[in-house]
Amino acid sequence: MEFQPFEHLHYYEHVRGVRRNISYSNVLAMRLGEFHRQLPEDLDLNWTDPDGAPELRRLIARRHRVSKDRVLVTTGATEANFLANAALVRPGDRVVIDSPTYTPLRECPRGFGAEVVLVTRDCRDGWRLDLDRYVQAAERGIRLFVFANLNNPTSAGLRRSDIEEVADLAEEHDAYVLVDETFRELAFDRTPPSVARFGPRMIAVSTVTKVCGLGALRVGWIVASRELLGQVRTVKDYTTICGSSLTHLFAQWALERWEFFLRRARKILDRNRKIAREAMEEAPYLRGDVPTAGTVLFPHCDVDVGKLSEVLLRKYKTVIAHGRFFGMADHFRLGLGGDSDELSEGLDYLRMALRDV
Repeated sequence: MEFQPFEHLHYYEHVRGVRRNISYSNVLAMRLGEFHRQLPEDLDLNWTDPDGAPELRRLIARRHRVSKDRVLVTTGATEANFLANAALVRPGDRVVIDSPTYTPLRECPRGFGAEVVLVTRDCRDGWRLDLDRYVQAAERGIRLFVFANLNNPTSAGLRRSDIEEVADLAEEHDAYVLVDETFRELAFDRTPPSVARFGPRMIAVSTVTKVCGLGALRVGWIVASRELLGQVRTVKDYTTICGSSLTHLFAQWALERWEFFLRRARKILDRNRKIAREAMEEAPYLRGDVPTAGTVLFPHCDVDVGKLSEVLLRKYKTVIAHGRFFGMADHFRLGLGGDSDELSEGLDYLRMALRDV
């Protein structure tokens, strides 16, 4: 096994402290005092159920419309992705991955020795999923399909019909489908169904990080068949064993108030989409629409993105996420879930930097 450095993550460490980061995919962070709850004095701080706190699993299962024995709580969606790959992927397996995509979804199967086949979407076609290309990619054999729904960095969604066809394709080729659903419910009124409901070959992973702005909890989950979860548990015994009872309790509180968090996220995103649309109309050298769902957009840039990001950082103290992190060097990612004033100011500097390059 050989895992490549997570360049995108370490880039943020490099630019930590810069005033304006307009590339983050999360929704504005929540603060501890906003929970307005008192911690129970009898909370066990030594141990918790390796599968996750039962009430937390019940609430997660409700979000995916499955039974709670199909839920395993993990340390973030990143661990969920790692565990699923560790349970399924062996050296030489072929893994077909939707692209552009978030680094761990692409690099994790490579780390386990898989042959990774990227199926790249076309921005000129509205990032539409071309299922014929997945049929062709599977003809040489396949172990795993990998998607994000909504996609990160484009916010493009998988429709129910897309999920049904991919599920049929996986069944035909004795393969599995792993879908990162971290952003799924940020489609709001047009939320696609969880893939966990489409058969035993379908695997969903998610987290409270993005919808709720609760990344510091490091609480995620994997939803899969009981048989596959048995394989995943075996791997998890060698990673985190079990999570923190304290963070599981906070995640449970968040899931009990899920509709509040969705309303909060929608209010922030609606305001910031308006800011972004107005800025994109005036920005030179950029092509791409502001999506109506999700927290990110991925415009095409007619100037060198490396030079653009350098000028933005050096001259305007503003950060964007280079498209090479996601597999497309002539694009970059912008985030819509943060502070509106910071986004507006950062987009003003983006327009200036585009003229400077």
